[in-house]
Amino acid sequence: MIQEIILKIKDKRLVLFGETHGTKEIPELLLNLFSDLAKKEDFNLGLEISNEFQNLEPDKILPYAKKIGTSGLISKEYIKLIKELPKNIRVFFIAPNSIKNQEEMEREIGENILKLIDDKRTFVILGDIHASKKKIEMGDLEIAPTGFLIYQRLKEKMCSILLKPKSGEFFNNGVKQTISNEDNSFDKNFDYIYELDKVSPCSF
Repeated sequence: MIQEIILKIKDKRLVLFGETHGTKEIPELLLNLFSDLAKKEDFNLGLEISNEFQNLEPDKILPYAKKIGTSGLISKEYIKLIKELPKNIRVFFIAPNSIKNQEEMEREIGENILKLIDDKRTFVILGDIHASKKKIEMGDLEIAPTGFLIYQRLKEKMCSILLKPKSGEFFNNGVKQTISNEDNSFDKNFDYIYELDKVSPCSF
């Protein structure tokens, strides 16, 4: 299946991965993918971690995150990913330190991602809503996600992949159950869906 993803993203300058935060399995999958890709090319990787962590050593990130409260964005699995990535991958933390509202967050994440784009390819791991290429309606709220905003600029140079758990649990401000939704309309906001059979909560 990893080879399938590699084929889908072959000619793209920017690839967004939309994930369910707080699983063990998604960082492991992505570490395998990036390690494979790094054998053939250098690239940039953006993580949805606050950029206040950028200059910390990897081993100091999780203790600091636990002190200020972490939702599942920072876990042992993601620290392992950061530490074990091949040296030819440059890692950037692209989430703003503070935001006033959803609209500002989507815009600032998008601006931080666009700053990474250079002569190398760029990969970014985001929450699934941020990575959506289409606007999202949640009750009375209409969200123009980061993926939608960037797609207006880059068009076919970018693609968005949904990493979709079919069952299991994840940690996002507490352990939660994966909901297998019969309505797959959200899937249409992405270029490709990669399904994981079962996920389990990340560890700290």
